[in-house]
Amino acid sequence: MQIEDAVDNCPTAPIYRTTVQTRVLHRACQKLGGVAQLAQALGVSENAVYPWLEGEEEAPMPIFLKAVDIVMPTWGPEDDALARKVTTRKPRKLT
Repeated sequence: MQIEDAVDNCPTAPIYRTTVQTRVLHRACQKLGGVAQLAQALGVSENAVYPWLEGEEEAPMPIFLKAVDIVMPTWGPEDDALARKVTTRKPRKLT
């Protein structure tokens, strides 16, 4: 089932208050199945989550980063290999 097909009780911010943060929080809410589940995953009350989802308040950075972890795919062996490859490259000199 695609996320658009799911029953969605996750509020969205009006366009003039939509930010990367509100979009990530909304996606995390959808992925977890609702506001109650998001609040539980973030370790906060449901009442705290609504203003963040609606763009009325900015979530604290640790909360936002938890939401990012929820929406990001799991880090796997391929990611480790790519990270090692990128960090071992020497920067090219500009001439």
